[in-house]
Amino acid sequence: MNENNLIENPIIKNTLKEDHSTLALLHYSQLLNFFGFFGIIIPVVLWSTKKNEIKGMDQHGKHVINYQLSMLLYGVIYAMLFVISILLTFVFIGFVFIIILSILGIPLALLLIVYPIIGGIAASKGEFYNYPLTIKFIR
Repeated sequence: MNENNLIENPIIKNTLKEDHSTLALLHYSQLLNFFGFFGIIIPVVLWSTKKNEIKGMDQHGKHVINYQLSMLLYGVIYAMLFVISILLTFVFIGFVFIIILSILGIPLALLLIVYPIIGGIAASKGEFYNYPLTIKFIR
């Protein structure tokens, strides 16, 4: 201590708190994709505001955003292929592609529901769930 009663070399402790419910909410907020782009906006807001406050938020947030961006990319590619196959239907080749794309589109839509739920359950238990098919845009 010095003359002003100040400690000279304070030990700074890790101030990050553990909050599994907020981490789970981050994962569950992806389900808002069915109401527009809220499924990516809400996780970005949660991640950017809480990443310095909650332990694991930075890792979970980056992974959720990478997953959402990956699914957005896959959705855009799917939509482009679907439009091309509709155009090809006029020459009777596209009908086969529409059937194939319809069969592939159902699992893609289910991935947008199932994986965030699995990630939310894992986060509520304090675990990290690694989403499959995720491209790492943010490291």
